[in-house]
Amino acid sequence: MGSCSRVVLAARAALLAVTLGLLRALRGALALGLELVDGWQRRVEAERSACALLAERARLTGNSWRAAFEAAPVGIAKVDLAGRLEEVNPALCALLGEPRSALCGRRLSALVYPDDLPVLHGPGHPGRSGRRLARAELRLIGAGGRLRWCELASVLVRDGRGRPDHVLVHVVDITRHKRSQAQLRDLATRDPLTGLANRRWFELQLSRHARACLEDGPRGAVVVIDLDNFKAVNDTLGHHAGDRLVIEAAVTFRRHLRDEDLLARLGGDEFAVLLRDGGARAAETVARKLVLAARDELQTFGGVGGLSRSSGAGGRRGAGATERVVPGAASAAATGAGAANGAASAGAASTGEPLARVTVSVGVAPFEALAGKGPDQVMRAADAAMYSVKRSGRNGYAIYGSPGGPHHARPARVAGPGHRAPLARSAPARGASRPGLVPGRL
Repeated sequence: MGSCSRVVLAARAALLAVTLGLLRALRGALALGLELVDGWQRRVEAERSACALLAERARLTGNSWRAAFEAAPVGIAKVDLAGRLEEVNPALCALLGEPRSALCGRRLSALVYPDDLPVLHGPGHPGRSGRRLARAELRLIGAGGRLRWCELASVLVRDGRGRPDHVLVHVVDITRHKRSQAQLRDLATRDPLTGLANRRWFELQLSRHARACLEDGPRGAVVVIDLDNFKAVNDTLGHHAGDRLVIEAAVTFRRHLRDEDLLARLGGDEFAVLLRDGGARAAETVARKLVLAARDELQTFGGVGGLSRSSGAGGRRGAGATERVVPGAASAAATGAGAANGAASAGAASTGEPLARVTVSVGVAPFEALAGKGPDQVMRAADAAMYSVKRSGRNGYAIYGSPGGPHHARPARVAGPGHRAPLARSAPARGASRPGLVPGRL
């Protein structure tokens, strides 16, 4: 009996020990589970707090973006991927002079001046320019067809998955800047009195044309024009009258040239023309036309043009009546030295006799006769041809390298103030290229 009791007690003790071990293990597992649940709860709370913070930030960001969109001093537009305006801010409405309801839903391209559409679809398109921020300068059409030069800065905005969502366009008015640029360009390239190209621009274009002739072969010509007897006008009628004569000469020359011909005032009473195509014969035709136009259209400048010699000094209009000066019909061959001509002109004006005629001396330098020469050499050749006309009687033209020598226009007769002088009716001399022009002497 005793041995049986001991076995039972030992078994109970072992079972109790196992039970206690299981309880200890279960308590550890329960503690671990509680820790895991607590950590999960903490993570959930943290995620909830982060989501709430992100939502608040998004709300504040949205409000800030909207406030910035509405209050921006430059135009801003939200454009969908089809190119239609979804939203526009007040600055853009003010720039174009259109209400928001009239702009939203319209295509951006409908607001762009047609000539500038390639700029919008090329460098101004954020998906085609190859840059994240695309920039373009173009003209936008506002209310009433008013054009405004604007700089557009466009950026492609993507959604959360990285897919294109819309385009944000900033619009800055640069009209004043463009006007200032044009004014500076005009000051740098245009003659302020006549509006023609100035010497600097002419020499630049001449250099470009000379390089093109070296590559593609010689073509065109340079024509130099100098007003004859211009000093007599300045000395007799004053510099104001001389300025009016220069303007009238510029208008006359321009009227007898093609649009592609470059006419420039080199300074004083000297003009130049760059003929970009044609040969020596075409250039001679232009020179002949200019000489006859000056003879027939500038000859009445003193009378019909309204110029008069004032009794005051310097050509200013005095208190008394002014004296009309009508150009005369002095022969080109009889034209003497400049001083004698000016003195005769002043004396004629004081007695009411005709003033010495204003004509032109023209020198032509064809590029085909100066193949391989630089622009400076071409200009010197044209000047040499022009001065050969001056020395041989003025009122004509000469072609550099031509064996025929200068050609002179016959003087036109003036019947009286306001009457256009007819062409000379005498038979043309042998070798003359056109009635009204006769070969002169070198």
